[in-house]
Amino acid sequence: MKFDEEILASLQHDLSVCRNYIRQVSQGMLKGSVSKYPIFVAIRSQPDIDLGLPIINREELELTWSINASHLEDFANSNIIHQDKLPDFIKNYKDPNEFMCIFIAEEGMMSFIFMPYEKPQSTLDISKEQLN
Repeated sequence: MKFDEEILASLQHDLSVCRNYIRQVSQGMLKGSVSKYPIFVAIRSQPDIDLGLPIINREELELTWSINASHLEDFANSNIIHQDKLPDFIKNYKDPNEFMCIFIAEEGMMSFIFMPYEKPQSTLDISKEQLN
């Protein structure tokens, strides 16, 4: 599944505003032994999604996307990632010190992407990983 360039550009724009904060949350999860696999849920059209804890409210920051902090174990417990897919997910998971794992919760288009904490040169530099 290919993501619409508008979705990626919009998400990349919002992340440019809050990527340092997301990195701090990720580091806290790693250092606090919450999880080795932080996942950030990006929500644009669904007002309430019961996954993770809200950390960025789009209305408060005048953004398009809200972000919730979650982790692999939460996704496994919710059966979003099935047990038989966990090894594949872990194999494809990128270094959380360099990349944020984003689960895009967009109606009709849900998937994972990895975006570098360091700002990429263009939208095309975004590394996309999808697990079905």
